[in-house]
Amino acid sequence: MTAPLTLAPAWRVVGHAVVALLCLSVLVPMLVVFGTAFKPPNEVYQLQPWPSAPTLDNFAALLGEKRFGLYLWNSVATVTIRVVAQVVIALLAAYAFARWDFPFREPLFVLVLAGMMVPPQLTMIPLYMLMADLDWFDTWAALIIPHLAMPYATFLLRQHLMAIPKELYESARIDGAGSWRALWDIVVPNLGPALAAVCIVLSIDGWNEYFWPMLMSTEPSSRTVQIGLREFVEEDFGNYGVLMAGVTLASLPILGLFFAFQRHIVETFVSSGVKG
Repeated sequence: MTAPLTLAPAWRVVGHAVVALLCLSVLVPMLVVFGTAFKPPNEVYQLQPWPSAPTLDNFAALLGEKRFGLYLWNSVATVTIRVVAQVVIALLAAYAFARWDFPFREPLFVLVLAGMMVPPQLTMIPLYMLMADLDWFDTWAALIIPHLAMPYATFLLRQHLMAIPKELYESARIDGAGSWRALWDIVVPNLGPALAAVCIVLSIDGWNEYFWPMLMSTEPSSRTVQIGLREFVEEDFGNYGVLMAGVTLASLPILGLFFAFQRHIVETFVSSGVKG
């Protein structure tokens, strides 16, 4: 009986050490990028992580010459519209699968889950042909509409909806509330952490997307920030200070969103499997 008790602290130390190494593997590249963004040209290739004389010249050059503001606006606008639409669609679908009885409900939900297993590469060519037929190249619609249905978001929200006591719905029905009113008065207030976590996950997915925006944007006016960074590398490969400034600015919105709501992510993924 004493052996497991003596081994437990050792395993805990090993676990914390592994987590610390994983954190360093993420933080060190971020610190290098952030420090290089503030370095003058003569210090970019030096090994010290932080410049001796920090400067904002790299940010000024990026915003003044590379249309970075337009690319950043395209990313912010399209990702915001896309995430809001994704969450609304996923919420309605999850509400139907969790609380409504209709024919073939379970087989249809299995099909939704199967959609999570389809690699995006399989649908890339059909979607590309559809966008060409609709003449949607260089439009926000091509960046938003093909990604509105997210099976993962539907699954996660359904799991949380199944955990809401049925008595709340019964009391709402007794008070004369219909399905639509019950959704907004009962479901949404009880899904705050889950909705926040879904928004963060979907925002990261949309913000970091590269291949599809590259296919859909042929003009600078429709490019997102990720494509803009690639364009900068191609045009001025050696200017790493300005490139790292662009990476820093491109990372700040999604990092701020994550750190502001990271607690909701942990709560959501811990409780999503409590009741199926």
